[in-house]
Amino acid sequence: MIQIGRYKFGFAPLSMIVVFIVLSVCAIVAAFHQTRPEWSMPVSYSIIINEGMALLTTLVYGIFVHFTIAIINRLRK
Repeated sequence: MIQIGRYKFGFAPLSMIVVFIVLSVCAIVAAFHQTRPEWSMPVSYSIIINEGMALLTTLVYGIFVHFTIAIINRLRK
């Protein structure tokens, strides 16, 4: 458990924050690499689509990690 000020973060929330930050950076970089002058979609729409996928991936990762930690804690008892 990591403590920052009065806030305490366990493994799952901290790893979800890191995963979201990394995926957000990748989403923005990918949006700028996908932009072409001949396409009519603006960069902002591409960023929104990629950020939505990053949020969805972070949600699925968080659910998986929380279930895994719950199973591990149940097996230890």
